[in-house]
Amino acid sequence: MTRSSAAQAVRPCAALLLVLLCAACGNSSKAGQPQSRTTAFAVAVAAATQAPAPAGEKGFLGKFYPSQGHTHLAPGEPDDFVYNSNPPTSGPHREIFNDAFISPAPLPKYVQVHLLEHGNVLLQYNCTCPDIVSALSTIATQYDGKLIPPSQLQPMPADVQNAEEQGLAVVVAPYPRMKPKIALTAWTRLGVLQQPDKAKIVSFINAYLHNEANTGQ
Repeated sequence: MTRSSAAQAVRPCAALLLVLLCAACGNSSKAGQPQSRTTAFAVAVAAATQAPAPAGEKGFLGKFYPSQGHTHLAPGEPDDFVYNSNPPTSGPHREIFNDAFISPAPLPKYVQVHLLEHGNVLLQYNCTCPDIVSALSTIATQYDGKLIPPSQLQPMPADVQNAEEQGLAVVVAPYPRMKPKIALTAWTRLGVLQQPDKAKIVSFINAYLHNEANTGQ
């Protein structure tokens, strides 16, 4: 190896060493600042993993609808609010949870929005279609099944509501008041399908389930 080529080989190493030295200097704690940069980095990474996926990122993310707020309706207050999407994705709602991961009956809009506000994801269908219901339920169970105590074969209503309160539930329900066969909803997000595409549904769920940065809008 010539002296010139040896110098070229050393330059990247020197650059790397400089970066490492800078990082080491940055990690030295100051008096009165016990949190290290390592801890701060871990917090930043955790926050990034919960942030909404950028618009250019690959995956099925649905359409964004601007947030209509987090207003909680008082008992007796009318629930005739006009939502900017159907099914709704944000806005006024009642603080009511559902009691089943797979619901046999449609969920009122004000319940849907409350579930989304907590970070849950809804898979709703508009058809008499056992095959579609089965496909959606199978996907949802991949997530919800982890929330059922090992000693139980089926979730109790309290298990479902606890999961919903934490924003960990994927809920399947009929919803006849929409045009598409399938609607996936999260807070401020709506994705529509005509057939259950597992890859797209899983992509949507993974992007928004328990996504605190998204529900903060």
